Amino acid sequence: MIEITKALPCDAEEIFAIYEQLKGSPGCTWDEDYPTLEFVRRDIEERNSLYKLSEDGVIIAAAYLGDFEECERPECFDGSIKRLGELSRVGVRRGYHRKGYAERLLSTLLNEAAALGYDNLALLVGTKNFAAIALYEKMGFRRCGEGDMYDTHWFFYEITLNEVQK
Repeated sequence: MIEITKALPCDAEEIFAIYEQLKGSPGCTWDEDYPTLEFVRRDIEERNSLYKLSEDGVIIAAAYLGDFEECERPECFDGSIKRLGELSRVGVRRGYHRKGYAERLLSTLLNEAAALGYDNLALLVGTKNFAAIALYEKMGFRRCGEGDMYDTHWFFYEITLNEVQK
């Protein structure tokens, strides 16, 4: 049975292990400095904003959904939006890619974001992360710009939540 719930403190190391195994994958911008176990613990314990998709008790995927945490909002994101949420740190365990888990997690999180009162969701994706780009576009995100942050060139994506099919 597949469940999508908020991650618990006892899930931190398993989720971090998923993130670690994705480092070095084609298009992945993650490295030894990001994301760290401390990021995972903060997302769970302080922000209560890390979600997990589990199947039969095994965590398959995880993603952060919460307040937009960038220090400065890129200009391409709609400035009229009062409550901008962020989708980040989306990861699916190796061996489970291209089986619909990420799409199922994102679909649930889009509805959760609307229920939490976010008007739009924003995300950054590496310009060579073709699988993620295709998924985000399939889910209705639109590229609104690109730019450099954290020594990486990104595409910026955004979705208006009142346009999301429930």
